Amino acid sequence: MPDTPLDDPECDSPPDSPGAVDIAYRQIRNAILTGELPQGEVIKETRLAEAIGVSRTPVREALGRLSNEGLIVLERYRRGRVATFSHPEAAEIFRLRAKLEGHGARRAATRITQADIDALIRIEDEMEQVFTALGWHKHLLRFDQLNNEFHALIARAAQSPRLERILAGSLELPASIFNSYSEPLEDRTRRTHRQHREIIDALRARNPDWAEAAMTAHLASIVRSEAPDA
Repeated sequence: MPDTPLDDPECDSPPDSPGAVDIAYRQIRNAILTGELPQGEVIKETRLAEAIGVSRTPVREALGRLSNEGLIVLERYRRGRVATFSHPEAAEIFRLRAKLEGHGARRAATRITQADIDALIRIEDEMEQVFTALGWHKHLLRFDQLNNEFHALIARAAQSPRLERILAGSLELPASIFNSYSEPLEDRTRRTHRQHREIIDALRARNPDWAEAAMTAHLASIVRSEAPDA
């Protein structure tokens, strides 16, 4: 993290203003996803607070939120560090998601409502608009939020509460943890948009086989083919 406040128009907010936690959360999370705060890095609350332009209290609260997402590990005395995901660990997460969400998409194909399909289209439209407006290096936070909404909506449409509960935790872990493991993030983002459109088409066609194949391929494509099976 730089020693001066990050480039955020809201950095001029008072250090303990109501929005300070959101500002700290957004900037720290973005620094993790872009690699500015690398995996395993020890978190220095004072330095982060100075860099962002807030007090330590909102930084501490933001780290708690990031811990719940699995991006920060809080150790004894709340000493934090950026979570580390080995290639096999991250690959396993997305291989499991591919199987589970493929099954969910199959179920959703015969259960999803037109209102849900319209909502998926709106989410994907916004994902593409944010990418176009901000570029691959600044859109990550909103991308991950919208991507989670997209996948969570399909999981709900599967009408399987057990499946939805199983997936809830893994959906919080952003695909961005693969930044250092696969092709350039910009390329993968463009492919994600195409794959989301195909998933929507399969659901709209009420085709379970197509929906399952499209979702499985989408998540499996995040894992580099030469990654070891673990």
